[in-house]
Amino acid sequence: MRDAHPIERQFGMEFYSTDFDGIGGRIKQQFDDFVVEEITPDGDILEVQPWQRPTHNDFPPLIQGERSRFVSFTVQKIGLSTMDVATILAAQLGIPHKYVSYAGLKDKRAITVQAMSVPSHSADNLVGLRLARIDMRDFKYTRRSLQIGDLWGNRFTIRVRNADVKCESAVELMKEISRAPILNYFGVQRFGVTRPYTHLVGKALIMKDFESAVRLILTTPSEYDPEELAEARKRLAEDMSPTEDLISMFPEDLRYERVVLRQLIKNPRNYKRAFARIPPRVQTLFVHAYQSYLFNRLISMRVRKGASLTEPEIGDFLIKLDTPHTGRDSWVFVTERTLEEYSDEVRAGHYGLAAPVPGYSTKTPPSWQTDFLLDLLREEGVSLIDFRNPHISSLDSAGGLHLIALDLTNVDTTCVDNDIVVKFSLRKGSYATVVMRELMKNHPINRI
Repeated sequence: MRDAHPIERQFGMEFYSTDFDGIGGRIKQQFDDFVVEEITPDGDILEVQPWQRPTHNDFPPLIQGERSRFVSFTVQKIGLSTMDVATILAAQLGIPHKYVSYAGLKDKRAITVQAMSVPSHSADNLVGLRLARIDMRDFKYTRRSLQIGDLWGNRFTIRVRNADVKCESAVELMKEISRAPILNYFGVQRFGVTRPYTHLVGKALIMKDFESAVRLILTTPSEYDPEELAEARKRLAEDMSPTEDLISMFPEDLRYERVVLRQLIKNPRNYKRAFARIPPRVQTLFVHAYQSYLFNRLISMRVRKGASLTEPEIGDFLIKLDTPHTGRDSWVFVTERTLEEYSDEVRAGHYGLAAPVPGYSTKTPPSWQTDFLLDLLREEGVSLIDFRNPHISSLDSAGGLHLIALDLTNVDTTCVDNDIVVKFSLRKGSYATVVMRELMKNHPINRI
């Protein structure tokens, strides 16, 4: 396999899955260059529709006696992240942020459609909202809230501008990508391209080193920082003693950093308390970034060994595909006795090969994969139990399993006004930008 871009390699993404030269170009130049439509567990696609405003006529009546504790609805948004929308809805409805739930996170620089839910007592206020860049529809009462993972996947429509090849060539290359097993890396947006630090913060957090975590958040430089912000980070790195003047040098959109700085003014050197000012869901993302980095390295190690991405070997984990969300993966471990049986199950599309996203509950049965994992943890200076934090639930991570290779379906590539428009569907847990890196093979900044 071909070596990846140097920036991607620092996130454990060591290889491309295809050997052809990339087409170059850029995506996400405009919001409608990147469209994400969620696919429900039943296979229904939540499609982009003309922008509209909900009315009470859109809302079904609540049947008396029906146990409907939640309202689910479709959200169409532009230029906002899923967490942005959750924050806005929580504020507008006067409910805690944690009561706004969703099945998966969607991109900010895009037009996206997804399902969300809130407690049913918010229904009347929900329909009356008038929100910029957010539409809501398909309201219905439900007995349970949406949970992370309550989706099959997503359909993507992506426009590539300024490619280095003719569109017809890109069409043929997408066919090659659709036929090849593509490494299911966690993409660069999980780590940060302009300031690649989130996985480093995550490592500090599982080591309970809050000073290092806060220092990384506040002082990690970026070549893309404005001059004033770069100077502020440099000054802060010297003594970690913020002032109001220094805080004013941090742009308003860096709200988490600003709130941490204000807490440090109130309680100097109390880094744990300052970090606690960051919303729990964001805290969790740092830990997940480190786990994602470890997973990326594990499947890169698998490539170096020459192991298959599609055929199971003794010691492999397998995940049952396309099963309803139950809060945990349905998985099996391949032994010498079950190898033939589960090889047939994988070929039939019932199971997929998986690798650990390390956490405190990660299984370590005797196998070469476990040896790889333990060698990696020793190299990193961490252990699985370090992911256990019973005192801070947002930093407590059991880990899990993640598919080794992604599977593209419904691939369609067309030429529109000298641009290349690619459409495909992916199961949950796979990044469209990982597919696009295979096609484009250029600097990751072109894909954020």
